[in-house]
Amino acid sequence: MTWFSEDELRRQAGDVSFARGAKYLEAVETLDDVAGGVAAVVCGTDRYTVRLRNVDGELVGECSCPHAADGFFCKHCVAVGLLVLEGAADGGAADIRGYVESLERTELIELLVEHANEDPVLFRKLSLKAGREDLDALRRHVEGTLRLRGFVGFQGTLAYTEKVREVLATAEEVGDGPLLCRVVELIVEALDFVEDSFGTLGEEVRRALALYAEACADSPPEPKELAEWLLRLDLDGSGRVDVSIADFTAGLGFEGLAVFRAGVEERWRLDDGEDPYRSRKLQRLREGFAAMRNWKA
Repeated sequence: MTWFSEDELRRQAGDVSFARGAKYLEAVETLDDVAGGVAAVVCGTDRYTVRLRNVDGELVGECSCPHAADGFFCKHCVAVGLLVLEGAADGGAADIRGYVESLERTELIELLVEHANEDPVLFRKLSLKAGREDLDALRRHVEGTLRLRGFVGFQGTLAYTEKVREVLATAEEVGDGPLLCRVVELIVEALDFVEDSFGTLGEEVRRALALYAEACADSPPEPKELAEWLLRLDLDGSGRVDVSIADFTAGLGFEGLAVFRAGVEERWRLDDGEDPYRSRKLQRLREGFAAMRNWKA
């Protein structure tokens, strides 16, 4: 017996999505019981991952499609829910925690390593954790994980953004400035190759920059090099990155701020106005420096 009814499914989705989902049953490619619910893959405009969860007896639906990203209970969730109600799965996964807790340490290690060798996501997560003890290996792993080799669509962008989050979590724990700097560069490069219409990857860029600013404040790099790096990132790239220079004040110091300001002024003198967005950005940066207290030109 499932934890939800057809009426609950209709209430969550609304009549329109429910009717569409009822015609989508054959698009469900896989359906599996997992802890706390079911997981599925549904083939639509793209291949979407669906998860229906039992949260304290309430139905919670998640899907990687754009409609669900806007907060709606989508037709893909409906299709999976209807199959669950037909008995294709029941969300009653076995008590794997109890089984795992019963294993000896060596058995558990073998089981985990074996599964990691078959599951790229688990392998990546464990590799990032293992890399904390070897920075060189970690940097190589991050390079391979975040470098894109071609354009990816909406679904691929979601998967890539999840990789970015995992890498940032590890980089934040390690607190290595050069590693965070390279992570920022790789994500910024990726912005030109992804369908980021919802801005999820852009949010991670801002988070990565904030983390790098903190690392620079704790262990300042060479001021001139940092200033020139920020200028290239903010003004000489695709224009999709906005650097908050105030976040990097501690890392830049007076020397770095002077170099950055000189770079802004030089670009302002040479600006031909053909890119209005860049011109406005230069203007805002100049105004920001003018408003800074205790600044001496």
